[in-house]
Amino acid sequence: MRLPDPLRSRAVLLGFDSFTDPDLPDLPAVTHNVDDLAEVLTSPWGTALPDKHCTRHREAAPAAGLADLTSIGAHLAAAAEEAEDLLLVYYAGHGILGPDGDLYLSLPGTSSEPDLVAWTGIPFTLVRRTLANARADSRVLILDCCFSGLAIGAMATTTSVVAGQLEVAGTCTLASSPANRPSSAPVGARHTAYTGELLDLLRHGTTDATEFLTLQTIHEHLARVLPSKGHPRPELRNTHTVGRLALARNRAYSGVADPAAMVREATRLERLGDSAGAVRWYREAAGAGRPDAMRELSRLLERDGNRVQAGMWRRRAAESGDPVTMYEAGVSSWHAGDLARAERWLRKAAAAGLPEAEADLERLLRRRK
Repeated sequence: MRLPDPLRSRAVLLGFDSFTDPDLPDLPAVTHNVDDLAEVLTSPWGTALPDKHCTRHREAAPAAGLADLTSIGAHLAAAAEEAEDLLLVYYAGHGILGPDGDLYLSLPGTSSEPDLVAWTGIPFTLVRRTLANARADSRVLILDCCFSGLAIGAMATTTSVVAGQLEVAGTCTLASSPANRPSSAPVGARHTAYTGELLDLLRHGTTDATEFLTLQTIHEHLARVLPSKGHPRPELRNTHTVGRLALARNRAYSGVADPAAMVREATRLERLGDSAGAVRWYREAAGAGRPDAMRELSRLLERDGNRVQAGMWRRRAAESGDPVTMYEAGVSSWHAGDLARAERWLRKAAAAGLPEAEADLERLLRRRK
């Protein structure tokens, strides 16, 4: 079980909440689906993708449907070409069947008219082909939609799609409902039912799982929770070894839940020489927003030669208000000759009460006169 390499992974999140066709009801929760899932995937306690590696596409109506399809295709093709470890594609919206029985994913300008569906939606065959031909070792497709019909409070009322369309070669597919059930989109909820439970699990973890929330673990949890709340039972296909890939650490795995306690545990483990354990708990605390943990994590990662990740955490520590890291950013900027940036960081560190930052700021200001 492992987390993907964030620098060699890509995610494309597609979600559409408003539609020009009066027979396709708006799905306000989809906006939050995309934004909140992106937050998890780019968070240090989640998949830790760099922001530029997580593409969001959630334009509201009225959008130029066909032009939008071109843009989406370009994003998918680029991600499929760039991803080497994980390629994750997520879609939330309306799934519609064309007159030929094929699945189409709705865009803001998609028409529900049978003769126009194929001309205005995203042909699922294109998504399948892109995933099947991607170079990534692990490919994951998450579909939070059902596949025909309309309803208020749900994405559809009836479905009759051939489940085999979800069997994408070499790809682990998570679907929010079986082929003969609609996916729930409760009116007034922040998220659709499936994505809401997925986000809750990724954010808070579960005591029923071990350290990592693998795709298999995620599905098993959702398959228990969703039916117990009256929602359809989700489906999972084509796991193979991909099912052991994780999307986040399980934040409920240990009794250590308080971020301050995480820092203390990391410090204790570092003193004992357990660097791996210290990194893990600093990472947990950093993901919970502790600037001091971000600073210490960057130090250990730098020591281990992981300069890219160390630099990322150092920047986040400074941006989160850690006085020591702000001071270090000011000093390094001074040495690099960027006096304006140096002054900005030294001012922030001095305002946070760091005496050495005040002294250096005075020297810098005298030099700049």
